[in-house]
Parts: sequence; C-alpha cells; structure tokens
Amino acid sequence: MANPAASRLEQTLRDEVREELRRVVEFDALADEHDEVRQVVRRLVDAANHRAASVGESPLPDPEGLANRLVDEILGLGPLQPLLDDAGIEEIIVNGPHRTFVIERGQKRLTDVVFEDDADLLRVVRRAVGRLGRRLDETSPLVDARLPDGSRLNAIIPPLTTRYTHVTVRKFLLRARSLADLVALDTLPEEAAAFLEAAVEAGLNILISGGTGSGKTTCLNALGASIAGTEERVVTIEETGELHLEGTLPDCVALQARLPNVEGAGAFPIRSLVKNALRMRPTRIIVGEVRGAEALDMLAAMNSGHEGSMCTIHANGPRQALSKLRMYAMMAEEALPAEAVTEMIAEAIDLVVHLRLDPAGARRVVTNVYEVTGLEGDTVAGSDLFGLSEGALRWTGIRPRFAARLHGGAFPWDRLDRAPTPVGASLDGNRRGLER
Repeated sequence: MANPAASRLEQTLRDEVREELRRVVEFDALADEHDEVRQVVRRLVDAANHRAASVGESPLPDPEGLANRLVDEILGLGPLQPLLDDAGIEEIIVNGPHRTFVIERGQKRLTDVVFEDDADLLRVVRRAVGRLGRRLDETSPLVDARLPDGSRLNAIIPPLTTRYTHVTVRKFLLRARSLADLVALDTLPEEAAAFLEAAVEAGLNILISGGTGSGKTTCLNALGASIAGTEERVVTIEETGELHLEGTLPDCVALQARLPNVEGAGAFPIRSLVKNALRMRPTRIIVGEVRGAEALDMLAAMNSGHEGSMCTIHANGPRQALSKLRMYAMMAEEALPAEAVTEMIAEAIDLVVHLRLDPAGARRVVTNVYEVTGLEGDTVAGSDLFGLSEGALRWTGIRPRFAARLHGGAFPWDRLDRAPTPVGASLDGNRRGLER
C-alpha cells in the first residue's frame, strides 16, 4: 500500500468484509455467490468512503482497485488473480512472497506482485485449493490441483522446500482451433497443414511430441478439428480439460481424470478412462498426454480398429518420443517384453509430429513430420517426410508408404513439388531406428 494509514484502512475493510460474508453467505457457497460477494464488498467500501468524508478525512485513493483486491482475495488468488485474468500470460511462477514471474509470449519476466510474507502467500494458496477439496500442510506439503478456469496449480511448501512456499500456475491458452489457424500463426506451412489434414481424414494414428510449452495440446486440438463426418465417434481423455473438440465435432465425448480426495481415495487415472473409452463404441480415441502405463492401452486401441487415434507425449524429437512411448508401455503391470511392445509401436503409430518453442521469437513451430515405416530387425524404423531446412518446414521429397490412403490415392503431390526446395534427404539417409 502507499502509506501505513491506507494499509490499516484496507485491513479494517478486509475484516469487515469477512465478518459480513460470514453473516450473509455460507462459507462453502462463496465460490457460487460471486454477485453477492461483490455487492457486499462494494457496499462496505462505499460506507468506508462516507465515514471518511463525515469526519473530514481524505477519501479512499482508489476505491475501485481496493474493491477488486478484496474480491480477488475472497474469490480468487489474491494478488495473483489479475495475472490469472490476463489473457496474454501463459504461466505464473511464485518463488516465495517477494518474487513472482510470469511467462508472456514465451518470455519470462519479473512482476511487481508481492505478498506480505510467506504466511500470506500460503493462506492464499490454501484458500484456493481448499475450495477444491485439497489440502496443503505439513502432512501434505505438495498439491497439484485444477482451478475452476482449467488452469493447473502446483504448490510445494517446507519441509519439501528449504524456506518458502513455491507456486506454479500453468494456464492453457488455445490460440489455434484449426490447422488453418496454425498456418496463420506460422507454426507450419500450408502444404504441411494440407498433408496432415489428409492424414487425419485417412485415419492415420498420430503421436504429437514436444517439450513443455511447445504447443502440443494446441496442435492436437487443431488436428482433432479436422475429423469430419457424423459416423465418427470421438472420445477425448485428459487430466485437465483443455481440448475443445466436444463443442466442435458432431459426436464427441470428453472425459477427464480425477485426482484422489483428501483421504487419498476416489482417483480415476487416465488408464482407467482409456479402458472405459473402449466400451463407449468410439471410432477414435484422443488422449491429451501419455505419461504412464496408459500408453499400453493406447497402443492396444490403435491396433484394434480405432484408426485415427492421437495422443501427445513429452520428448525432444520423434525418435525419443517413440522410445518414451515404449518405456511407458513397459511400465504397465502386464510387464510385456520389450520385443512385443516395440512391435506394437511399429504397427500402431503412423506419424510423429514434433514441435518446439523457438526461444528467439517465442514461436511454436513444427520441426518434423516423421513416418514410422515398420520394424527393421529389433528396431522401429522411420523417416522424416517434412523437416526443418533454413528455418522453414519443407517436404523431404519422400512419399510415405501410406500414400494410397490419402484422398484415396489422389493427394496432390504436385502441390508439395511446387513448395520451396525439398531438404533433399533420402529415405535411406534419413531413416532412424528405435533401439532395442
């Protein structure tokens, strides 16, 4: 605050608001009574202004800002709420009470948001996760929760940290709803978008890989939006509901995993939902992110008639994506041998689309469209169909083995021939394997 008197007045108002809300609204219903909370705050702020005027004191310097801060503290994340409401901010990183960073347009910067002390920061986080049925204390010093707007909040406190409370809020900003939007964002060129659209229509199984913040979920949403026809029944499965396909596709069911409650019970992990999705008569299954044993169920679905299924995975390249997919599948309790899992991958995955975040321009770009060509000995072989050359994604000149499936064999390859000069890689020179 600007001065001690203003700080004392704000604290007095804060206490008055809490007392009034205890009287007129049930605490458990606060999150559902936004309008009433705002009315109470506005009435008490106006009353404070009138009291100041009646005794000849200066009015509140910023009554609107004070009212907003009080509402944010009660209903939101306190000083962090304006950052959460800012559509341009992708991530909020809080390292203790006095250092709050944001990632905006791919760049990290320090903000002027501070808390009084670590206890103040901890109160804000506890209030937010408490409404979600979660707890954060010495017996449960780590929490991972989904906020009402879909953002993911992770908080960790001592004794798991050496001194302060640390909070990370990851927002999901859907900047592209279609492949055309990705082209407009310069994530990939038109000819690559046309190729991927044809691949989705042909029912190819696609694995989307990339690092954190590279745009995997946005790419998955854009590819999923290319699914056409009322005969398609799509089931999407996510930990946090970020895909927007349920409102786009004619027959789409969106499933969302559930974390355990305070007692550690009631969890429904991704793997359970994948298994249940198979009983819902889907033509395609889309998993927001594969990061565990559900990889085995996803591969089984792709190999059992659910052509055109898709998922994302954290990886630094197409070959590492295939390697991690195998590792996750082998984590399943079925304990399949490596040879069997490798064969499943070779038979299930048709394409790997890899993205990365360009740190210079903060732009998400597709760097590889990689075809899985099958098994060669004990390895999964593949080759780049599109690759980066001189900063642009270009066709390598290789026609995929599934070429006959694209537009019934009528895909306009001459369109790719007219695109910028191919990178010139040959099938043999560019082929790589997933080591046993």
